[in-house]
Amino acid sequence: MKSMNYKDMLHRELIFLDENSNNREELFESISHKLMDLGYVKSSYQVALNSREDEFPTGLITKFLPIALPHADPENVNKAFIAVARNNQEIPMLQMGSNEEMRTKYFFFLGITDSLHQVILLQKFMQLLQDKEFVDKLVSANSVDEVYSLLDEYFD
Repeated sequence: MKSMNYKDMLHRELIFLDENSNNREELFESISHKLMDLGYVKSSYQVALNSREDEFPTGLITKFLPIALPHADPENVNKAFIAVARNNQEIPMLQMGSNEEMRTKYFFFLGITDSLHQVILLQKFMQLLQDKEFVDKLVSANSVDEVYSLLDEYFD
C-alpha cells in the first residue's frame, strides 16, 4: 500500500455548507449527484452509499459534535476524496456500532479507493473531533474557504 497524503483528498469544490435535505436519502442523493458531476464517483455510488449505511451505520456521537462518516465500497469511487456537507437542519442517523438513533447536521463523505485507508481516515476524524478548538472552528465557519483552510491545517 503506498502511503496516502490525506490532504490530497481535500478539495474546495467538495465542501457543501448549505444543504437543505429533510432526511438521509435526500442528502445522499444531493451529494451523490454533485460528486458524480465532478467525476469523483460512479453512477452506482448513491445506491452503494445507502446500502452500506443501512448495513453499517456511520453516525458518531463524538465529545463535542455528532457527525456521520458515510462511505461506499471502493469500486464505486473514481478518485479518493473527503466531501464535507453541512445540512441546514439535523437529520436522523443511526450510530456506528449500536444502531441507536441520533441526529446531526455534519457529514464527512469519505471517498475511499483503498479499504486499508478507511480505518486510518476514521481514526483521524475521531482524533480531530476530540479537539474542541477544531470543532468550534468547524461549527463557526461560514465559508467554504474557512472550512477548507481548517481541514488543510489540521489534516496531516
